[in-house]
Amino acid sequence: MKVFIDTNLILDVLAERRPFYETSARIWELVESRDLKGYLSATSITDIFYILNKQLGPKKAYHFMNKIMMVFDIASVSQADIRKALNLGFQDFEDTLQVVCAKKIGATYLITRNTEDYQQAEGIEVVDPETFLLSLAR
Repeated sequence: MKVFIDTNLILDVLAERRPFYETSARIWELVESRDLKGYLSATSITDIFYILNKQLGPKKAYHFMNKIMMVFDIASVSQADIRKALNLGFQDFEDTLQVVCAKKIGATYLITRNTEDYQQAEGIEVVDPETFLLSLAR
């Protein structure tokens, strides 16, 4: 199953942000073990690097980025994707672009802690990490 992972879950794992770490780490483990095919957007990669570099310095940031690249696939962001996101007119452009990328790669789920930011998303199921893990257990 293809899942699209929002930036916040990756940062939860790398920064061990409590109380979110455990559920986000479980999803990371499922992708790493290839039980799920996990995607991040190309824009998430630049955001994650920026935050890690600022908080941890370049050496650790590059180390973590290489780790991410070994586990996750990257959904490209094209000019057409940006135009499509702009035309959708959601309140948050970044979230809109995440939805466009998730649909483009055929993800079954977009997993984020900020589901309320994706209320306008159509054509993809947006779930929080806990709900997603519960759905797998059924």
